[in-house]
Amino acid sequence: MKLWQRVAIPTLVAVLIAGVYLFFVFKARRDSSIATHQEAARPVNMDDLAVVRQYIFASFDAAKLLEGMTVWVKAGYSLPYYPFAGGQVQFSKRVGELPAAEELHISKLVKAVVPANESNRVPHGGRQYFAVFTIGGPDTRAGTFAAPIGYAEGNNETLYSDQLFYYDNPKKIFDNWPKPVWVAVAAHEARPGMTENQVRMALGILIESDSQSIGNRTVTYHAGPKTWTVTFANGVATQVKAG
Repeated sequence: MKLWQRVAIPTLVAVLIAGVYLFFVFKARRDSSIATHQEAARPVNMDDLAVVRQYIFASFDAAKLLEGMTVWVKAGYSLPYYPFAGGQVQFSKRVGELPAAEELHISKLVKAVVPANESNRVPHGGRQYFAVFTIGGPDTRAGTFAAPIGYAEGNNETLYSDQLFYYDNPKKIFDNWPKPVWVAVAAHEARPGMTENQVRMALGILIESDSQSIGNRTVTYHAGPKTWTVTFANGVATQVKAG
């Protein structure tokens, strides 16, 4: 190999490597700039500004703050509940799943060991924690009931109440929603023109979707005995089908 080749070839390789590096640095910065610009340009959703209270309870004793409170179901159609009588959770008489936005008046919290064959979407642990309540609002029914809100395994305690309940009336939290939306929520129905958040308030959180693009996708909701398929475009429901 001639002397000029010995010098030129390493130099060319170095130039190519530097060129490729500069290309990817420029591309990364450009993409970051575009992403930042798009994020800044995206309009603010009024629901994003809503204040949703949380307690982040670390223990059963701390969660007893819920006793005497009125709460509303956030995790609609996913939380099983049972009759509560004689100081006991009646596991063999499971009622169903609490509807979305259901108004509950919590009287006390109790602990119970769950039968091995009973699945209620909360780990059994050594014992589960239950909220004992009566039901108010448009779905008022007679009786006292209990639903699992956490569990304990040894000395470790886990509470899910922040994920399960609103601690303030959703009508006050989302006071920008028009009256027809709240009529649909009370009836547990989806209607054209509703946003995904509004449909979730009406039909709950058990969903299947054909995309992760919220507001531009088709979502199937499993709302108790009914299945709803809702197509969203540009942020609102355009097609609604109840199965």
